[in-house]
Amino acid sequence: MKRTSHNRRVGWWGLVVLLLGTPVEISAQAGEVAPETPPDEQSIYFESVEVRVVNVDVYVTDKKGRPVTGLTKDDFDLRENGKPVEITNFFAVEDGKPIQGLSAGSGEVSIVGGDQAPDPLREPRRSTSPLLPEDQRLSLLIYFDNLFLKPFSRNKVIGEVEHFLGRALDPGDRVMIVTFERSLHVRVPFTDDWDELTDALHEIEMMTGYAEQSATERRTIIQRIDQSQSQLDAASFVDDYAKALHHDLLLSINSLKELVGSLGGLPGRKAVLYVSDGIPMSPGQDLFYLVDNLGSEAIGNQLGASYYRARREFRELTARANANRVAFYTLEAAGLRSHSSLSAEYGQRDTSIIEADVMWDANREEPLLQMADDTGGLAALNTNNIVGALDSMQQDFDNYYSLGIAPVHIVPGRSYDVKVRVKQPGLTVRHRSGYRDKSPETRVQEGTLASLIYGTESNPLAVRLELGNGQPQDKGNYRVSLLVRIPIGNMTLVPTQGLHRGSVRIVVGVIDEKGRISPLSQTPVPINIPEADLATAVQQEFVYEVELMMRDGFQIVAVGVRDEVAGDTSFVRQGIRLGSGT
Repeated sequence: MKRTSHNRRVGWWGLVVLLLGTPVEISAQAGEVAPETPPDEQSIYFESVEVRVVNVDVYVTDKKGRPVTGLTKDDFDLRENGKPVEITNFFAVEDGKPIQGLSAGSGEVSIVGGDQAPDPLREPRRSTSPLLPEDQRLSLLIYFDNLFLKPFSRNKVIGEVEHFLGRALDPGDRVMIVTFERSLHVRVPFTDDWDELTDALHEIEMMTGYAEQSATERRTIIQRIDQSQSQLDAASFVDDYAKALHHDLLLSINSLKELVGSLGGLPGRKAVLYVSDGIPMSPGQDLFYLVDNLGSEAIGNQLGASYYRARREFRELTARANANRVAFYTLEAAGLRSHSSLSAEYGQRDTSIIEADVMWDANREEPLLQMADDTGGLAALNTNNIVGALDSMQQDFDNYYSLGIAPVHIVPGRSYDVKVRVKQPGLTVRHRSGYRDKSPETRVQEGTLASLIYGTESNPLAVRLELGNGQPQDKGNYRVSLLVRIPIGNMTLVPTQGLHRGSVRIVVGVIDEKGRISPLSQTPVPINIPEADLATAVQQEFVYEVELMMRDGFQIVAVGVRDEVAGDTSFVRQGIRLGSGT
């Protein structure tokens, strides 16, 4: 369809994107709407016919921790905020094979695996399981928190993770590997290339881990406590130590929050294997306890230690994970522990140092338990059986039930508690503890962000992008025209007052080769076609023009287009190189 004739009815919309630094500025400008579209008609809201489904992934095990299969939809009772909710969609996976439909399951309960321990020396293999539907495929993110890892314990895990990836990857699964060293580093973006993943793991083996340094600092503080002239002096040493540790802790939590937040628009199941030697819930709590046991002065250090407690931040992390269908599998890489209080370097001490060490261990395990429990994952703590921990995770991936509910409410940002019960006795159920309502605007924005960062695309509307040649501007900038072409025949139009009316929501974002992302621009665009023009229009395209101002180098443009009436959404992307590299 010719742009000029159609735009007389729908109006022009312009966007300027400045990719000049961090942060990138985005502004949107709307062109005037032509007289053929009365102003009051532009504001008509369309009721979407989409059915929003929230999937609650459920893992059922027997008393020995073995997966239970063969259950049907009728075996489950699902409650939202304590009230029963109808399970509208049911999907089961047994031994890596999908079983679909409301009647899925044989009704005969069976147990996967026997009492025999897994063989850690078995050869890696690729699964030949059928491809799961997009909303059930797995995206696994392996996260090495080097800020809270010793190299020895990390590298002990890496070898087992390599074998795990070789035997556990199914068709359609994707794996991403990241490390954290006071900032996040993507070592391998999402891929199913086993060789690429193992190469990255071998490179990580050579990296530094900072947990050893932290342990040395703790031992130094204990010695200073012993040598202090007063509890106040000792408390000041501990406070400085706790403050620095708390700073690192918040860096790590915020990195996880941002990462989990970026996964919201990624379709399917998401799991994070979080590897560390433990991460403190309350930095310095054990050492404040030691100070309070120095003498008879009650100076309230345990109360002061609560200032550094991060329980709220961890709750926010797991709430964001639940909102984005992300399960945490936490692995304490240090293995079986022995308390430092038994070392001769501490000399003759009373039982307070032993109690402080026990407190230190519990303090570092609490977040790992919370991250797993709140999101329906698993925590492997104080164990040398890394193979068993990874096999338990694989059992979850290969044997689960996805219960779909269709909430009638949409209160953006509101969270809902979820509780699932199996009607048969003696079985254990794990699942995420809740979910959060998201508006259609939020969902299309998250999907566009996922397309930018992770390269995901989905195009039921058959949207096409056309990027023009960059026109040189001042200071090394280029002005680039972007056309978003949407077949009108793929849109849902509503007849009203002699017009066929619809609306699309268009989101545009840009990422450069350094990973800098522009703030996403989101614009609703009304579409009004006279009855007489409908037969011709449905054979043509609606065109939305965008102007992008970019620096030289390589950029990727991602566009999300949502049909506001039907709820169908497309995410497409295209790259462009400007300047000397073109």
